[in-house]
Amino acid sequence: MLLIRHGRSADVIPGAADASDPPLHPEGEQQAVRLDERLASKTIHAVYSSHLVRARQTAAPLSQRRGLETIEFEDLEEVRLGDWARGEFRRRVAVRDPEWIAWTQRRTWDGIPGAEGDRVFRERVSRVIDDLAARHLGQTIAVVVHGGVIGTYLAHALSMPYSLWMTCENTSISKVRVGPGGAHVITVNDTHHLFDPVLRA
Repeated sequence: MLLIRHGRSADVIPGAADASDPPLHPEGEQQAVRLDERLASKTIHAVYSSHLVRARQTAAPLSQRRGLETIEFEDLEEVRLGDWARGEFRRRVAVRDPEWIAWTQRRTWDGIPGAEGDRVFRERVSRVIDDLAARHLGQTIAVVVHGGVIGTYLAHALSMPYSLWMTCENTSISKVRVGPGGAHVITVNDTHHLFDPVLRA
């Protein structure tokens, strides 16, 4: 299973109508092309994504190359942020908001007013991804989703208490092998189609 984060999304104005579901930024479109070129020789039996535009646009080249349909799941969307949705979370990150800084110390998705919380998010994401893995034993699938989804699912697979434990770059690939013995994480946050994460300053 290839867990892939979407490309860079367009900049948004907090509170704007499109702030909750922006398309790819032009840089994100190029990242999606380079991802597709990287995986051109890889056999992929099915492509899945969240229903959000940036994930669907990132998945599209992978599907088109193989003559597949991208199958969407609403429950693969990013964490539902409550009062910090519609670009508010991004705004707080950008200005280093003290409330946001204090929240990061939790290392889980709990504590955001009106948000779904860590347990609900983890159960929602894991249920879908584990089901997809079970459907495709012996095959390779691409699941194009969001940074929070990938970090949370890998935390589930590794039985980690913290969902916020990793950096997830745009169009990064995390590879997980799933079988009767459970999930085995092979690679995390591979971005070699864009840059070498070890050597980059």
